[in-house]
Amino acid sequence: MSTESHTYDESSATASIQPDDVDTDTAETECPTLTAAVSVGRVQRFLDAIRTVNDEFQLEVTPDGLTGNVVNDSRTTMGSVRLDASACESYQATAGKITIQTSRLREVTRMTSNRDVMRLTLDGDSQTLNVEADGVECSLQMNESTQMSAVSELDEADHPSVCVLEGGELKRVMKAAGHVATEVDFRIEHTRERFVAEANGDSDRLVAPHEAADIEELLVGAVPVASTFNLGYLRQIRRPIHKRTEVTLALGTDSPLLVAFDIADGAGHVEYSIAPVVTTDDDEGDE
Repeated sequence: MSTESHTYDESSATASIQPDDVDTDTAETECPTLTAAVSVGRVQRFLDAIRTVNDEFQLEVTPDGLTGNVVNDSRTTMGSVRLDASACESYQATAGKITIQTSRLREVTRMTSNRDVMRLTLDGDSQTLNVEADGVECSLQMNESTQMSAVSELDEADHPSVCVLEGGELKRVMKAAGHVATEVDFRIEHTRERFVAEANGDSDRLVAPHEAADIEELLVGAVPVASTFNLGYLRQIRRPIHKRTEVTLALGTDSPLLVAFDIADGAGHVEYSIAPVVTTDDDEGDE
């Protein structure tokens, strides 16, 4: 028996993330335009939630706001980070997609205060993003985005049970499990109505049960669910989760774990999808 993490490709039947449909509409392939003013602190949280998965991401611009879609190099973790137009002091845009690197924008945020206002201007003709905050200015040349997979909405069929924890508690569970093993089992027990995290090492074992009355919310499906996840991937996405933030975990059996929470005082939203570790038989019976 061996274990390996699913990656998101066309053969991953359990993955709830599917590539965007190809649209031949010319307007969809044009570089968007954007004129916005938003606090540096909110831009920082937007970028932090993206860069925990990868530095390069696809920025989707719409009249309703910005969405950063990102996938890690091993294609085991995907993320979708949204910042609504309501999170901005002013916002005007036309739809389109570009690729960008968080490091290039972070250079500006590091030179300014979270309370400063960042002004973003994206010229669709020159494909240049002009950024200004507290006297710091830079111009970034954009490239038209290649097609990238995006996180789908929660699928009740694949994720029949949901647990809502405080971010601090989820971090404590991941930290404790990391002292025991490199993988952790998440399950929601149907009859006892509780969420359980379990890690089994060579000699040590950790079981962390959370009764329904002790957590923010627990929605138990018609059947028990359980999946195993690589703690390395879980620790990767814990950084942008604040201790007091309510975090939603959507679980299924051998299905990707969907992790969701709000940012920007509810005017932004983050969703991560992490592939499960699956057990395979290696030439069973062949000595």
